[in-house]
Amino acid sequence: MDLPQLKSQIQSILFVASKPISVKELSKSLDVDVETTKLAISELTRENQNSGIILLAHNDKLQLASNPDNSSQIKRFLSLELREKLTEASLETLAIVLYRQPVSKAEIENIRGVNSQYILRQLLIRGLIEKTASEKDRRMQLYKTTLEFMQHLGIKDMKELPDFEELTRDIHLPEKRL
Repeated sequence: MDLPQLKSQIQSILFVASKPISVKELSKSLDVDVETTKLAISELTRENQNSGIILLAHNDKLQLASNPDNSSQIKRFLSLELREKLTEASLETLAIVLYRQPVSKAEIENIRGVNSQYILRQLLIRGLIEKTASEKDRRMQLYKTTLEFMQHLGIKDMKELPDFEELTRDIHLPEKRL
């Protein structure tokens, strides 16, 4: 395999990986010896040192990352993106998490009647909710609101929230027809 093709493949793997990858793992998946992989990595590191995306290497693990020189611009962009208004679906999901927490994805989807994966991901990214392991089943993830959410609402204690029963007392749902 030629070096440009190997470098391209390494970048692709690191781009789609959700965690740092070892040189040994890369070599094995690309069916290339470790020394050739290290040579390609060295060239990638040198070529991308002034790029917006750089190759981080630590303890024989590699990962693509944004260039630290651009951190202030990235923080500004992310803070603007997080300030965008929440959609109606996001608010609905957030209200379910808030009043039912800790709550599973299945329970949220049962209440909403639609897949909520994307909405939950967006709320996690914004730091408004977080995952926690279920005490009954450690394999199950539950969702709950964060301290950042409380800051976002401007409350100091969850007791400041209106009572759910009081909020919904005057709401009458349409009757189901069979």
